[in-house]
Amino acid sequence: FKNKADNQWWWHGGAAAAQDVFVTELVKSGKFRVVEREQLEALLKEKGLALSGDIDPKTAVRAGKLLGVNYLLTGAVTEYGEEGTSASAPSVRGLPGFSGGKKTFTAAMNARLIDTETGEILWADEGRSEGSHMRLNIGGFGGGKDYDTRMFDKVMKPIIQQLCASLKAADL
Repeated sequence: FKNKADNQWWWHGGAAAAQDVFVTELVKSGKFRVVEREQLEALLKEKGLALSGDIDPKTAVRAGKLLGVNYLLTGAVTEYGEEGTSASAPSVRGLPGFSGGKKTFTAAMNARLIDTETGEILWADEGRSEGSHMRLNIGGFGGGKDYDTRMFDKVMKPIIQQLCASLKAADL
């Protein structure tokens, strides 16, 4: 999996983390036997082939023959970022001041399954999700997080679970 979202300068681990969660979800499904990418890369390195960059059908066929795997799953994080709005006002004539805001986090991911015998893309899908959090303070009281660091679990994990369910349901 690759990072292809334009705004990922602040979070470069999205694709690697997504790949790990994808492996776990595929294994949990009980339908697939999964080989870790790191193991594939080590075997391919021994044979003088690399899985760097985008995996095209020609590379998938060569890798499949060398490794004895039926399929390669590839994909990309295509969107990963947040938008926010906020408002505030100071206290005036005894009325309390306030501040508040909302941040919406959006992510999208594409995945493809390539047949390593033919190079044909047998399955492709896109998942998209968003989550938000708010904060509100009135007169110095209130709460909410300015930034929720758990957005990967809240947004990306459901996308991966959606894609795994789609793949599992595919007629392969």
